[in-house]
Amino acid sequence: MKFFKRLLNKIELDFDSNKHDDDSDAIFSLTSASITLEEKLDLQFSGSAALCIKEINGSFFENTIKDCKDFLDASKEEFKFRYNIFLDSYNYLWFIIIAKDLTTNSDTITNVAAGLSSAGDIIEENGFSDQILSAIFKFNFTNRNFFEENNAGRYIKDYNNIKSLYLIYNYKTNNFYPYIPNNSQRDTTKEMQVLSIIKNLISAETDISKWYPIKDIPF
Repeated sequence: MKFFKRLLNKIELDFDSNKHDDDSDAIFSLTSASITLEEKLDLQFSGSAALCIKEINGSFFENTIKDCKDFLDASKEEFKFRYNIFLDSYNYLWFIIIAKDLTTNSDTITNVAAGLSSAGDIIEENGFSDQILSAIFKFNFTNRNFFEENNAGRYIKDYNNIKSLYLIYNYKTNNFYPYIPNNSQRDTTKEMQVLSIIKNLISAETDISKWYPIKDIPF
């Protein structure tokens, strides 16, 4: 039970302003909210999530990243996920966590959220909280009816252009916001529809000027 021992130890520690607990609580709130997201928006967790970190030079930062790897390596078999690390062209490091097949979607997102949140805690505990950009969870739409729009009496289905939604947790604002890529653009109208539901379930960012797009998400 190394995985949850770490979570328990984290809760027992007293960090300045409880920042770590705030992040963990917000991320774990998504696990219970996922049931309502599926019922009301036909959104199903894809099994994939990522922590996006701005890489910097220095041995202390390198050791911190190694600590994250060691923790995930020690936990991945027991809690049924795998992970990979990707450095993008903007010099952001991605810890991408991918769940193995589990009995329920709630188990899947719980295990992925635990791994991702704990990796974030390790980075924050070592003094690199400012390097964390966001935690990103990928959901898939399972019902095309969500995308039907009435236009002069005709229904237009644009599902083929929009298949996934990302819920992005901004570590700076401590809030989630929706991001729906649509080819080279984003669909703000659909994002606002999603906001109307998630704002009652999780800590959501209502200021759309802070809904920063993240280009070329690698999962």
